[in-house]
Amino acid sequence: MSLDFLSFPVGSAAIVTGAASGIGAATAQMLCAADVTVIGIDIDADRLHSLGLGPTFHPYVLDTGQPDEVGDHIGRIAARHGPIAHLVNNAGPPSSLPLSIEEGLAQTAGSVQRVTAAWMASLPADSVHASLVNVASVAGAVAGGPPPSLVTGRGGSADNGWYPAGKAAIAGLTRWHAVSAAGRYRANAVAPGITRTPRLHDIVDGAYGRDVLARTPLGRLGEAADAARAILFLLSPAASFINGQTLVVDGGGGLAF
Repeated sequence: MSLDFLSFPVGSAAIVTGAASGIGAATAQMLCAADVTVIGIDIDADRLHSLGLGPTFHPYVLDTGQPDEVGDHIGRIAARHGPIAHLVNNAGPPSSLPLSIEEGLAQTAGSVQRVTAAWMASLPADSVHASLVNVASVAGAVAGGPPPSLVTGRGGSADNGWYPAGKAAIAGLTRWHAVSAAGRYRANAVAPGITRTPRLHDIVDGAYGRDVLARTPLGRLGEAADAARAILFLLSPAASFINGQTLVVDGGGGLAF
């Protein structure tokens, strides 16, 4: 039996936001290995340009949280690289930022919508095989965040919950896109649990990380590659009849209480 359904069509291209490190970098690396042209977007120019992913990787420095910049930049990128059938919305603020609920929603679901709208505008009218994957989180999907006693002094979302609110909004926005796209593209999301990335080193190595590890059935915390593999699956033709879903990638940690 042929396994061609696991492969991206020849000439495929994808935008990955937040591509400079963590889940975004792992996703970009795997897409390049699958012979997909990757447009990597990030605010961190040094890390982005140091990835060294080869000739099919094209780095662009852009802050997706700035409304005035996104549309023009994505439009120019699409004009330069041709039709870009795939989008991974991975960029977003760290949960440690001291944002209000309103600011948090604008920087999470609001940013995802801006990038997606700009990408949609670049899609050919007859597009039927395009796909979108948004990165949500178990915070907002099956969890509400760490107990304050385990993250004392961290601040940010621990003080007002903007992070789980924003990630839940991303999952809802994904479902809306799945319906409203009317067959032009599929929209799904992944919801990683606690994952070993540079951004979460303090949580992973702290009391909360130890607590999550102790109740995760698979006996380990997530790696960036775990989420990246799920993203590639949902982007690919292998998931051609999966639409509007949020795939939790947490080793079962959200199931154990």
